Amino acid sequence: MEYSTDLGRRALFALAGVALLLVVGVVLSQFLPTLVFTVFLYYASRPIYRRLGRLPMPDSFLNRAVPYQKQVHAAATIFFFLLPFVVLVGYTLVLIVPELQAFFGEGGLGAAYLSQFQDLQGGSLPGPLTDLGFTDLLAMGPAEVIDLLRNARVQSWLGQISDTLIDSVSMLTALLLRVFIMFAGTYYLLTDGPRLVGWFLDTFDGSGVLREYAAAVDEELSSILFGNILNALVTGVIGIFVFSLYNLVAPGSVQVPFAPLVGALTGIGSLVPVVGMKIVYLPVAALLAVSAVVTGQTAALAWVVLFLTVTLVVVDTIPDFLIRPYVSGDLTHIGLLMFAYILGPIVFGFYGIFLGPILLVLAAQFFRIIVPYIITGSVETTQTSLSDYDSTES
Repeated sequence: MEYSTDLGRRALFALAGVALLLVVGVVLSQFLPTLVFTVFLYYASRPIYRRLGRLPMPDSFLNRAVPYQKQVHAAATIFFFLLPFVVLVGYTLVLIVPELQAFFGEGGLGAAYLSQFQDLQGGSLPGPLTDLGFTDLLAMGPAEVIDLLRNARVQSWLGQISDTLIDSVSMLTALLLRVFIMFAGTYYLLTDGPRLVGWFLDTFDGSGVLREYAAAVDEELSSILFGNILNALVTGVIGIFVFSLYNLVAPGSVQVPFAPLVGALTGIGSLVPVVGMKIVYLPVAALLAVSAVVTGQTAALAWVVLFLTVTLVVVDTIPDFLIRPYVSGDLTHIGLLMFAYILGPIVFGFYGIFLGPILLVLAAQFFRIIVPYIITGSVETTQTSLSDYDSTES
């Protein structure tokens, strides 16, 4: 009887825990894009954080800062690396949006936003205000101002302005809140993340299989998020500024069309296996060469050669040379990774370029480590790799 009572109590606790986890999951799902970006920022900044931890410090500073050494390193990483990086990427997006609007036609965000300030019938200011100058408004008495404000069209126009301003403030507040969550989450993942994972594994991982799974997932995410995606972002930013600077000096017939957009596509192209960003800038160079020949400016072909040379060295080679050494993971198939980059944004939206690879790594390592443990009950399992079935090997 006592055993059944204890079992029932434990079952109630388990149900309460499941309900609690469901509530927490629902809350976190409202901030899923923010949490995904936080994970990316953590893996993007962790190598810098660890590098700072290995730098020698003066003894006078070190003696005072030992209890807060991790906090100092995390704050320095965010302030000197992450913050400029996010600002640079944000500024890059500001450059890309007008290019997207110009590429896809008229009626972009700016026109839609400004239209909220226009009268629905009159096309600009309400009729009662159209014929009034600034001095006329200043010369009006209180009674005239009250009569003007009672006009239905004026009230409708002011209501539209008020709604637009409120929406703008709300949007800015929500954006700042999410930025704060990203930086705060990155800070605590850097300082307390390993300790939290260690506590969880020591408490719930009696077999050791979760520890092996967590280590494999961490290695692959570090490779993919810090290496591949950070390389794509840096390459895109460099491409935008290089192509924009090229357009400032190049003749009109061989200028890169929609330079910021092409630069961003170059960064995305770096995620494609084998060919990489060449899938973008080689067709652009061919287009520029055709433009120079068709317009009869064959001398401008020298600018096309300059474009190819600068792009190959500054955009293609240098970022890859600097960042690629950090890409050390080789457990995730490159073809699956390419489909994760493609399908992620289609399924989840703009943040899917991060969430897709994360889900792929979690699933791939689950089948590589957890499934054999479920089947055999053994943690140390040897799996046959795909290369063992390669028909080219004798």
